[in-house]
Amino acid sequence: MVKQILILGGTGRIGQRVAAAIAPLGSMTVTGRSVREAKALQGTFLRLDLEDLPALEKAIANHDLVIHCAGPFHRRDGRVLKACIDQKKHYIDVSDHRCLYQKLKPLTQAATDAGITAVCNAGVFPGISNSMVHFGVEQLDEPHKIELYYGVAGSGGAGETVMTTTFLGLGKPFGVFQDGTWQRKQPYSEPTTIDFPNPIGKTTVYWFDVAETFTFAESFPVKTVVTKFGSLPNFYNQLTRAMTLLPESLRQHPRIIQGLSKISYGMTKLTDPFTGVGVAMRAIVSGTKDGTPQQVTVDFVHEHTAIAAGLGVALVAELVLSDQINQPGLYPVEQIIPSNLFLAWAHRHQLQLTWKIQPSETK
Repeated sequence: MVKQILILGGTGRIGQRVAAAIAPLGSMTVTGRSVREAKALQGTFLRLDLEDLPALEKAIANHDLVIHCAGPFHRRDGRVLKACIDQKKHYIDVSDHRCLYQKLKPLTQAATDAGITAVCNAGVFPGISNSMVHFGVEQLDEPHKIELYYGVAGSGGAGETVMTTTFLGLGKPFGVFQDGTWQRKQPYSEPTTIDFPNPIGKTTVYWFDVAETFTFAESFPVKTVVTKFGSLPNFYNQLTRAMTLLPESLRQHPRIIQGLSKISYGMTKLTDPFTGVGVAMRAIVSGTKDGTPQQVTVDFVHEHTAIAAGLGVALVAELVLSDQINQPGLYPVEQIIPSNLFLAWAHRHQLQLTWKIQPSETK
């Protein structure tokens, strides 16, 4: 039977890339709030506002898998997953912040009882990044520290919603797992220079609150998790850092965030032709192997960030729809995607994924 897939928010930049990557897996219905957004979309278009709960439930009832792409996820609650649980439909979201996962986590037992597989934080980062770290952790007997760095050129091929998510993430200090305890870090603080593979190259990265910051501490027996993000060209980083100096009331004001998102997106339209829209990620997992300190470094590069995000979602969707993963409950990507399936998928799609294992100076 042909699988029926519902993509919520499928008219956005990320949603469109998800739809393109998902197309070979089944018959799609793509939702949005305006018919004007539906031009050139694959699949059937359904006008839908997530605030209309009866309409949402009706849409979910006719599908096998629901993919939630309707960000920014700071403003979302658990209604989509609750509806999926009620109607026993599988669920994936592309949330890139811990806030939604924390809201959904109390629904874990309900998802298990309903027999559905619910996967949070799919895409590129989080998503592919989680599987990179999972692979690195598996190479060691005792992992102690995870470092995850991201560099994105220009807009990454995404739209204003991703810009909004970035600015929402600057609102206040966030919790990070350091030396076995939760500590507070200021967003866009403590710059570090990472020499990513080409074409991204050397990029300055900063502390940033992404979903992995939270879920890795839950998923792996490590004492420290570092997540830092940076943009190209570097003046975008400087503008973003300047935002953190504003009073909190201004940093969280909806109109200011909306205005900054529009301005930033407009700027990237001018610079994208020169910088490209690629992404590079580096995962470093430190620990011990056979009693000696070792370090695993995993690198990933793709020329288009949003396309990579779509591919990352397609990996999860393919495994769920084919029953290659059939594990009722709620999981972040690193807890449910086996490394052998991730590596086989990366090879099949000819993705630029490399790794090395070498001695480490410290345990």
